[in-house]
Amino acid sequence: MKGIILVTHSTMCEGVKKSCEMIVGEQSNIETVSLTEEGVEIFRKILSNKITEMSKDYESIFLVTDIPHATPYNECYRYILAHKNKIKLITGMNLAMVVELAIYSNLDINDKQLMKQILETGKNSIEMK
Repeated sequence: MKGIILVTHSTMCEGVKKSCEMIVGEQSNIETVSLTEEGVEIFRKILSNKITEMSKDYESIFLVTDIPHATPYNECYRYILAHKNKIKLITGMNLAMVVELAIYSNLDINDKQLMKQILETGKNSIEMK
């Protein structure tokens, strides 16, 4: 099983997790980390602790952020560069990709395949009529 950490500005990640669980049921492998007005230093510490804790229980961790190259993304990427462990980073979060990730995280699928699937789902869930 893969661990998932939703990382966003403010409480968006909490809302996405709640919505995801409304669709697919409770997900014990999904955690959230919010960047609040408390600042980046506190956020960095919370993020690091959450990743360390989840790494004990899961073979790989997927970090999903809201905006490319914004602070939550940058701090996740900084962590990956410093730790070189089995952590994957996906950005541009939407509910469809999180639901798909929740479903597939329990299956025996390699990380690279899963990342491709999640990115495709995220892109395909955006449309204009």
